[in-house]
Amino acid sequence: MKRLNFIFVLTFILLFGPSMAYSIDENAGTSVFPFLKLFGSTKTKAMGGVCAGLSDGMYGNPATLAIQDKKITFMHYRWIEDVNFNSIDFTLPLEGKGIGASLNLIETGKQKRTTYSNPGGIGEFETDGIVGCIGYARKINERIPLGLSIKYISQKLDDKKGDGYGLDVGGLYDLDRIKFGFLIQNIGFSKVKFIEKEERLPLTTKLGVAYIKDKGTIAFDLAKPNDNSYKFYLGGEYYISCLSLRIGYNSAIDEGNGITGGFGLSLPGMTLDGSYSPTGRFGETFCFSLSLR
Repeated sequence: MKRLNFIFVLTFILLFGPSMAYSIDENAGTSVFPFLKLFGSTKTKAMGGVCAGLSDGMYGNPATLAIQDKKITFMHYRWIEDVNFNSIDFTLPLEGKGIGASLNLIETGKQKRTTYSNPGGIGEFETDGIVGCIGYARKINERIPLGLSIKYISQKLDDKKGDGYGLDVGGLYDLDRIKFGFLIQNIGFSKVKFIEKEERLPLTTKLGVAYIKDKGTIAFDLAKPNDNSYKFYLGGEYYISCLSLRIGYNSAIDEGNGITGGFGLSLPGMTLDGSYSPTGRFGETFCFSLSLR
């Protein structure tokens, strides 16, 4: 039976992943707050960005808040061009339910202000952002939790500011070894007015499946953003005592080969996670987090 389950998951990945991931979308790059697409835990970043069928709490499928451990996590994510994400989140399981909250700060540092007549720059300006989120999940029965999270997003570009509200909803169907998940991220309550033009949040719909064994995990997500073509994410994890080794592929990474990797180290009362991904000519991205249980 375990072998049949593994074959089923592998067949799903091979048949439906690559065949759908490279269609062209005329709306590519038309959403505001694109940094929302970069959110995710250190673990899932190392595993190629898979999250719909995995327990990822505030950074993935909100339905998994109902099956999370009680913990608080501090994370630092160094992206390209000196863009940094710093966040803190907590999850609290209740009887058949779960709640969570997170606060994310996005910093880009000072940048040169350029014009057509002064391409070398005249002065400097700053860009930053903040995302606050609260989530709730509840088990419908022993196999199906459902959840949602509400987020406030704000971004400042020099003296201009845009803000808005979004909603994530998700569900999980847990068959022990196999978990199926669906996730709809960044449902906008209204269009966001940034400077003069009204724009929409980067709405993304994801379907995922994860196969979990005693020594490892294989997971696959298929995603459709509202401003781009289909994307797919593939990740794996292997456990060696208290150490987890992770690898993945993320088709949404435009620069580089899309390969990701990382580790997890479980110690008494805490977990240290790290992830790494090359981004071609833009260099490398790193993410580290510390979770206290």
